[in-house]
Amino acid sequence: MIMCSFVLLLLLVGGVEKAYASEKKNIYIGLHDKMLPFTTGEAFIIDNQAVAPAEKLSRYLYIKQTVQKADEVYIFEKNGQQLTVNIKTKEASLNGKPAGSAAIHKENGQFYIGIRWIAQQFGFQVDYLSKNHTVRLYTKAGAKLSNEEFLKANQSFFDRLNSPQPAKGPIAYVTFDDGPSQQSASILNILASHRVKATFFYIEANIHRYQAAAKRAAAEGHYLALHSVTHKVNPLYNSPQSFMNEMEKTNRTLKSVTGRSSVLVRAPFGSSPYLKQPFCDAMSKRGYRLWDWDIDSEDWRYNTSSKARILQNIQAGIKMQKKRGDQHVVILLHEKKITAEMLPQILQFLTKEGYRLQTYDPSAHVVQNFWNDKRL
Repeated sequence: MIMCSFVLLLLLVGGVEKAYASEKKNIYIGLHDKMLPFTTGEAFIIDNQAVAPAEKLSRYLYIKQTVQKADEVYIFEKNGQQLTVNIKTKEASLNGKPAGSAAIHKENGQFYIGIRWIAQQFGFQVDYLSKNHTVRLYTKAGAKLSNEEFLKANQSFFDRLNSPQPAKGPIAYVTFDDGPSQQSASILNILASHRVKATFFYIEANIHRYQAAAKRAAAEGHYLALHSVTHKVNPLYNSPQSFMNEMEKTNRTLKSVTGRSSVLVRAPFGSSPYLKQPFCDAMSKRGYRLWDWDIDSEDWRYNTSSKARILQNIQAGIKMQKKRGDQHVVILLHEKKITAEMLPQILQFLTKEGYRLQTYDPSAHVVQNFWNDKRL
């Protein structure tokens, strides 16, 4: 099924094109028929092998990773297969039998694994699409497209990478919590009329209830993110596991309804004070990102007679962010009727102030959490 006549098979140990042998070269990763959200520079070719962060790559390949820190041993498990890697000796074993020398790389305290090496251990095929600097991992059961069809299907991803640098200026991310809702259609209509893409943080039950709105938001290019199941301090923040269970359940529902999964989380009521380090550690381990906000519109406080305060709060916040020189401003809104009514004025104000209005992009992640945790 997979057509390889125009691609080079990636050789991760001693077989990459000579042009890549002496310097670090950025690459991108596709799984089956889609590109994975690795940011530029996260995966690369160095010393004749293509590598990626072991923890993140494992998560996307649905490989369980555990670490024995004292012995510097990593264990990868999937479908009854167990791959053990000793970082000190580079020795590896698969189901207890020697698997040769492991393809690994360490840089700035980060552990990288050879992409082809680990993928083939767990039954994936690997192609290197040289024109687009992309490693494609797939199985015959999982991939429906040929390599040529894969590149065409993901052309928008590559277009973003190769597009000219946008005009300089600050960026504003307009974000909505607690949807989808009865107000989704009105909000989406306004965004479409202003040609603005937003970021929506969804509650799991609402995705079920307003499936048409979620599907439309996805189809129109907005980024759909995760905002929990219960939206209650108890049980959400009882433990890191309870928090992650809610976010991953929301992600599964989002995927089943829209066909899209998400890497972005917004903690209900904000990440401070609830998301202490064990929670952040759990999120980082699973490859999620966390967004709070710079400007709280406080739209939840107001009724029809006081809705002008929403815009006033944003105006005051923008003034403060400009004084600080912040080039990436995240604005918190909710899917409320009065918010939809004020939205045209909000968008007009931000544009007039010189902001480019963008949706969240996993490949160009901006750190925006109250803890300033760079992992998230």
